[in-house]
Amino acid sequence: MGAKKDLGYGDDIISSMENWGEKTLAPVSILMGQHAERCAKNRKQFKENDIVLTQAHASACSAFLNFISRCCGKQFDEVIGDPAQQLDLITHFIHGINLCEIAIVEGLYTQAATLLRQEHELISAVQELGVSKRKDGKTPHATFGRLKNMGKVYGELSGAAHVSQSHLMHDIIATEIGDRKGPSVVPLFHRELARNLYALHVSYICQMTFITDEVHGALGIGNLLEEEKSLLVVATKILHDEGLIEIEVDKVGEAFLKGVS
Repeated sequence: MGAKKDLGYGDDIISSMENWGEKTLAPVSILMGQHAERCAKNRKQFKENDIVLTQAHASACSAFLNFISRCCGKQFDEVIGDPAQQLDLITHFIHGINLCEIAIVEGLYTQAATLLRQEHELISAVQELGVSKRKDGKTPHATFGRLKNMGKVYGELSGAAHVSQSHLMHDIIATEIGDRKGPSVVPLFHRELARNLYALHVSYICQMTFITDEVHGALGIGNLLEEEKSLLVVATKILHDEGLIEIEVDKVGEAFLKGVS
C-alpha cells in the first residue's frame, strides 16, 4: 500500500483505500498493528523495570506445571464426584495462566482484573468442593479457606471487572497529547498497577499449587517434591522482598523468609 502504511488513529483509513479488499483489511491491519506494537512496548517496559517479578512467575509456574506433568504421567482410577470437579477447575486455572500474564504486562488491566477475579473464584471453588460446601450455579465465596483475608482484593477486582469504578476506568486509559486530552485507544503502561496485579497473579498460582497438592494427595495421585516446594519459596520470597505481599512468619517459619539454601 506504499505511503498508506503511514495511516493510523485519527485518519479516515477506508476513504484512503482504492479497492474494497484494502477497505476491508487496512483498518484492521494498521490499527491493530499499532495496538500490538504498543502491547509489545508495554511488555518491554515491564521487564526493564521489574524483571525480577518475571522470575517469580517463572518459578511458580515451573513448580505448578512440573507437578501437574508428573501427575498426568501416572495411571490412576477414574475420579468422580467432587474430586472430579476439583480436577476440572484446576485445569481451567492452568488454561488461563498465560492469558492472564499477557493481559497484565501488556497493559490490558481491566481484562486482567477479570481474569484474576476468575482465578480467585477457581481457588475458592476447589476449596469448597474439598469440604462439600460447593453449590452448583452459585459464585464461590470470596473469602473461603486460604482466601479468608482477601475480601478487599476481590472487591477491587470485581470493581474493575464490572467496570463500576469510574475513576479507575478513566485513569487507566487517560492520555494527553499537546492540548488534546482523552482516552488512549492503545494500552498505556502503569508500572505500579502492573506490579500489583502481577504479584497477585503469582500468589494465586502458588495458592492453587498448594491446593492441588492437597487434592492430588487425597486421591493418591502424588504430592509436591521438595524441589517444587523450593521453587514456590523462591517465588514467594521475591514478592515479599519487593514489598508486594506480607508473610505471617509464625505460620511459615523463618526459613521460608530466608529462602532456599
